[in-house]
Amino acid sequence: MSLGTIQIENSLSDHDVDFQCVPANESERLRKQWLNCYAARVKKETGAWIHNRFRWHGFSYGLQAAVAGLDATIAYQALWPAPYFVFEEENTWAYACTSDRYPDLTSLQADIYVAHHNMNWTMVFTHEQPEIGPYLAMKSKNVS
Repeated sequence: MSLGTIQIENSLSDHDVDFQCVPANESERLRKQWLNCYAARVKKETGAWIHNRFRWHGFSYGLQAAVAGLDATIAYQALWPAPYFVFEEENTWAYACTSDRYPDLTSLQADIYVAHHNMNWTMVFTHEQPEIGPYLAMKSKNVS
């Protein structure tokens, strides 16, 4: 599900996140880097970087390693604060962010990707929550 810039900016502000829009060329590089870290097995197994229309289906179909549901949320909130990126499935926006605590974006009911600035981990909120997702994945368990 697509989420507008005003909605995500309001949500980030509500979570006390400092954010800055990522320019389109940098956003494209960021998304490719994410795919290389978290969709390499999807590409190897299916021939495509994105399975069944959503990046996060690599996790939901078990093609990539991730922790799901409440366990993912708890582990995500326990991660040491560092700069991170937030972007969405539709490729319409991306933000470089910092905060004392990572935002829980579940209430937005959209496909939102939060990724450590070095891609060490990613947290994926899905429009299917709570039935499917969220997912927390570590680069060390996903890069082939």
